[in-house]
Amino acid sequence: MASGNGRCAEGVEPHARTGKTDRVNEPFNAARLHAAVGELRAAVAANVLPFETADAAVARRSQHELVAQLDDYVMPRLESLDAPLLAVIGGSTGAGKSTLVNSIVREQVTRSGVLRPTTRASVLIHHPSDTHWFIDERVLPGLSRLTGSATQGDDPSSLRLVASASVPRGLALLDAPDIDSVVSANRDLARQLLSAADLWLFVTTAVRYADAVPWEMLEQATERGTSVAVVLDRVPREAIDEVQADLARMLAAQGLGRAPVFAVAESPLDDFGMLPQAEVARITEWLNSLASDAMSRQAVIRRTLDGALDSLAPRARASVVLPARFLLVAATNPCPCGGADEPGACRCSEAARARYGRRC
Repeated sequence: MASGNGRCAEGVEPHARTGKTDRVNEPFNAARLHAAVGELRAAVAANVLPFETADAAVARRSQHELVAQLDDYVMPRLESLDAPLLAVIGGSTGAGKSTLVNSIVREQVTRSGVLRPTTRASVLIHHPSDTHWFIDERVLPGLSRLTGSATQGDDPSSLRLVASASVPRGLALLDAPDIDSVVSANRDLARQLLSAADLWLFVTTAVRYADAVPWEMLEQATERGTSVAVVLDRVPREAIDEVQADLARMLAAQGLGRAPVFAVAESPLDDFGMLPQAEVARITEWLNSLASDAMSRQAVIRRTLDGALDSLAPRARASVVLPARFLLVAATNPCPCGGADEPGACRCSEAARARYGRRC
């Protein structure tokens, strides 16, 4: 197991070759899928749930989240498979997400602090040459764009774009609000941003890694096939092996046993509020490897996109009659991660496979 310095857990591949990487080379008719998903999106958005039944609120929320993911992630990604990989950094209150982002980039690109709840714009950091991918509303069209230095008056429902040459081309980092914030709008925005991610970099701490809310989100990520990596932050050096082993056990039980896990030892911050570079070196190297290796990058993107597509039918069926063309396209994979037909490749739990088998 790890012994500090942001080291990856043993048994976890240092590159993001999770799932079935050979699927990157399979024929992929994005235009056909986009048309089918567009039909589904129209059907779901047009559906009306007028009666105040016991489960009406849950159904409306599910409907809203489905339409949002189609708008924020599925349709934009189908339109631009070669766009940069979007890694959303999310986690619990006080986990150190913003400090981690600044430490990875080695400059202050996002504000961190001890006051909660935070009410600031989410920050997306990208390479200067990748600006055109994010300046318009291709991704997350419901969030207005901001540039320049952050201010106290930033609208929390906006997205601040920060260009930095420290972020490699082909990769963007998005610092999301706390998933367990006491402000419901922050929680909803965090869920929305995570649903728009190609990769969720989940940040937790030695004292918070077993909290219920993050594991609900991780279960959702498993069911939807989202690519996940985990950062275990602020771990006492003498407890790294013990805590990381326990977290690895919990991840395996959730069907995330192949997710990369990085441990960051508890360390004093420097004068710029950053962690020592050595503590985040393995995370930085891993992210850079995704940006530089087109095959690894596309493997992560395709795996998350395939998982999102596979999740659409069961999520939509509760409220609409699905278009026949969408059903034909969606009924392709035997399990949420798409790896059940390859020995040892499937990372889904038995419960997840059972739920997925009942989707049609």
